[in-house]
Amino acid sequence: MEAILEARHVSKIFHNGRMPVVALEDVGVRIFAGECVALMGPSGSGKSTLLSILGLISRPTAGEVLVRGKPVGVDERSRARLRNQFFGYVHQEFAMIEDESVESNVVIPLQYADIRLKRPERRRKVQQVLEQVNLEWALHKKAWELSGGERQRVAIARALVNEPMVILADEPTAALDGTSAQEIVQLFLAIRERGASVLVATHDERVARKCDRVLRLVDGHLSGELGSMSRVV
Repeated sequence: MEAILEARHVSKIFHNGRMPVVALEDVGVRIFAGECVALMGPSGSGKSTLLSILGLISRPTAGEVLVRGKPVGVDERSRARLRNQFFGYVHQEFAMIEDESVESNVVIPLQYADIRLKRPERRRKVQQVLEQVNLEWALHKKAWELSGGERQRVAIARALVNEPMVILADEPTAALDGTSAQEIVQLFLAIRERGASVLVATHDERVARKCDRVLRLVDGHLSGELGSMSRVV
């Protein structure tokens, strides 16, 4: 089976003054359609860096990323097109525009898409994804009016609005209480059931237990892989 997203021999070196810092070294990852994969490891292990590279936000020092079996080139216009069409991103800090409405926050990816939709069609798509995260009532609410869990669900709706093939989530439950975190996990599982893939960087074993696979990063190296933690814990 061909992976829909793959990193081959990826390394990333940051230069902090005179001292190079190796964030990732010779990492290989394959993500398949319709699976949820947890990326675990201590702080500083390279999880966020790997997500950034897989999501075409940053570039590796060495190695390559493949999307649907094809290497991603260096042309920034092509990379941006892939970012907007293929990926949805969920951040730990929600990344909301606090004084704007939920609708204005969720619609942002559609404004950068290649296909320009008319306003009624954009609103229909926004309403559709808000229904998926049980926030259809919040369309006109300001972001600051919502709880942390609700804002993270808005962030997931925003990630879904372009109908991406892969959701990349960086510590999406870190700032949430247990109930809100469980709601986010259930949303990710629902996304997987609809055929998209989810790669989530997390410290939260409640999240990892629900995933199909668990990858472990230690000091920039992929140190191991498990099946679902629900079968091994």
